[in-house]
Amino acid sequence: MYRVMLVDDEYMIHLSLKKLILSMENKFLAVGSAEDGNEALQLLDSVSPHIVITDICMPEMDGLEFIKSAKEKFPSIEFIILSGYNDFEYAQKAIRYGVTDFLLKPIVPEQFIKTFNQIYAKFKANEQTFSQQNDWVLNLEYYKKQLAEHIWNANETDASNLIEIILNHYQKNQQIPLSQFLENILFFIDKALKKRMENLSLKIPDHFHWSNNIEISLNQLKTIITQMIKIIQSSRNLGSRQNILKAVQYMEEHFPNESLSLQDVANFIGVSDAYFSRTFKEEMGIGFIKYLIDLRMKKAKELLKSSNIKTYEVALYVGYSDYPHFSRTFKKTFGLTPSEYRKIKLSS
Repeated sequence: MYRVMLVDDEYMIHLSLKKLILSMENKFLAVGSAEDGNEALQLLDSVSPHIVITDICMPEMDGLEFIKSAKEKFPSIEFIILSGYNDFEYAQKAIRYGVTDFLLKPIVPEQFIKTFNQIYAKFKANEQTFSQQNDWVLNLEYYKKQLAEHIWNANETDASNLIEIILNHYQKNQQIPLSQFLENILFFIDKALKKRMENLSLKIPDHFHWSNNIEISLNQLKTIITQMIKIIQSSRNLGSRQNILKAVQYMEEHFPNESLSLQDVANFIGVSDAYFSRTFKEEMGIGFIKYLIDLRMKKAKELLKSSNIKTYEVALYVGYSDYPHFSRTFKKTFGLTPSEYRKIKLSS
């Protein structure tokens, strides 16, 4: 429910307003009342109202002074003025302070309910808009990270498709000029990719002249992304990445061979041992030997869990003729011996 504060020096007015607020089907709640502007200002902090209904003519501080002071501190509060016919011209001056509406005394229930239903609809629409905008911001952050990832991995098709998705969402959630939006995306990509390669120079054009046409801007951005990918490919020597992926596939097929070595795999893809060792670690984030051990242990765990073959046969299948060595390596990797692991899986 939205909170309503009442400011009026007439007791009966307070009673009438509270009764009307209660009749609004739990949409609003009367949270506090004051008899003049000074008292109301002190009350604002503690009750945090969404709406304030205030009389104009009050002792100590009148309604307009109160609204002016309150707006400076709480600009989002909606103010409704109560006024008699003689105060109406005076009340109109409150427009400059952002007053939402005026209610004439004596209060007409139908007019009161109409006004408050309009405010309720406005609040609900604002909440929905805020929720949509918040979702858009979160999605945009995710999209930008994905776009940087696609560019880093030279996935031009995925990057192009994602750019179309981003600009389609932009059209539905325009909050800043298109040129500024596109510059922000490029700035994010530049920053994200330089975290991966400090000396990377993407040659993003300064003060690029973006079209106001969304389709033309889309093609402009795709062209810049294509140029970025070419620079990434050149800087990372991504021809080597394809070789590493071929090497990984070769390891997947030949890991049961106990004698499988770095030299065997390097020979398969046609590069030197030293070059293969270096590029494998750069691309996979792990050394060749450690990757091969992890691969074998992962396969061993799958066999222990899903088959009835003896543990020593599992060792042979994943490239270990020395069972004690296999058992020690398995325990070092998973914290359990192969037999202990199988018992736990059988009992679970």
